[in-house]
Amino acid sequence: MNISQTVLENSRVEITKAILVDLQKLSSYSGEPIAAVYADNLLRTMRKLRDKYIHDPCTEVVMALHDALAYSNRWIDYNASQYQGAYDLLASLVNQETITNLSVEDSILTLEDLGFETLPFGVKLDDSQDRDSDEE
Repeated sequence: MNISQTVLENSRVEITKAILVDLQKLSSYSGEPIAAVYADNLLRTMRKLRDKYIHDPCTEVVMALHDALAYSNRWIDYNASQYQGAYDLLASLVNQETITNLSVEDSILTLEDLGFETLPFGVKLDDSQDRDSDEE
């Protein structure tokens, strides 16, 4: 690993540590007005990670959590144990030497198991349309 790779890795780790701090704070202050400050900071830091390290496997997991929190301000709906679970998951992911595609998939499924809706932007099809007009 050369110096630029080391700096890049350290920067990603530093951003991820900032995310972990905010998740810990959200876990502590869930349901209280001050949680909005930590949620705002968390979402901004998550987008910063995405902007700087879009191809990093850890970013994919972080953005799945971001979508669950940001969509319709759902961060308000999650509780302390869910935030603690997300913290534990990301902390273990950061400590892995290499993050595989399987690790990413398992991590996103773990977020789902914790109750985070990681795909909130789904499309709903309207099956109630008059099908008789299609047959004519």
